[in-house]
Amino acid sequence: MSSPSDLTDRFLLENLDIRGQVVRLGPLWRTILARRDYPEAYRQLLGEFASVAVLIGSGLKHPGRAVLQVMGHGPVSLAVADCTHDLALRAMLKRDEGKSLPENPNIHDFFPTGRLVLTIENNQTARHFQSIVPLEGATLAECFERYFDRSEQVPTHLWVHTTPESVGALILQKLPKADEKDPNGWARVQQQAAKSAPLSLGRGGEGDDVSSLLTSLFPHDDIRLFKAHPVKDGCSRSEEKVVAMLKGLGRTEVEAALAEQGVMKVHDEICNQEYRFTPADVARIFEG
Repeated sequence: MSSPSDLTDRFLLENLDIRGQVVRLGPLWRTILARRDYPEAYRQLLGEFASVAVLIGSGLKHPGRAVLQVMGHGPVSLAVADCTHDLALRAMLKRDEGKSLPENPNIHDFFPTGRLVLTIENNQTARHFQSIVPLEGATLAECFERYFDRSEQVPTHLWVHTTPESVGALILQKLPKADEKDPNGWARVQQQAAKSAPLSLGRGGEGDDVSSLLTSLFPHDDIRLFKAHPVKDGCSRSEEKVVAMLKGLGRTEVEAALAEQGVMKVHDEICNQEYRFTPADVARIFEG
């Protein structure tokens, strides 16, 4: 049976005590790209943001959201990706077109200043947990390898491959008993993945079975594949949420904006969607 086109799937190499996860985005990735014009180098960065957000969001133990965000003063002034516990994904980059990138840019060329903040939102408690992810490494994937090494205290390796058609990501983590099962196992699977993952992840994934992908990557290992979970678009329009936000602002502030502009405009920056409310619309909101 073929896998859905947008998914994430966990697995375990049982003979080695190494766990992993695959993220594959196809139609959803093309939908995200269609919302803005992204040159190739920026697409690669956005693909890393999107896939890492899915990896973290899929691990949430409570209703909530994982948010990755960088604000800076370089070629990218804002980068954000968020993924809910039920895998609704949003992602975007905001470019400063007056600033150029060198050929083959690294993460520091995109963000010469700025901090990468990971926020975990818990809807049950209304509490947020924030941590700073050091921009250590040439790519966002390398930054998160180091972050997972420290936060989860397990050696981690992460590969992300991005094309205009798809994003593929593979993460491997060495569990405590891995060396007991095979002292050379971790080094071996890293070498295999480093050699084959870019090509395998770059095939697009639509209609491809994840089991076949993993078998091609790790042909000599015992793979236990868990249930795949679909990733969906988090950018469906919701006037109800915007109306709730306007009510939170209060009638006085909203009517002041109306008096200045003639219409109340609310722009969803991540999804690049605009909501417009006329004076009659605002009257109905506050009188309803």
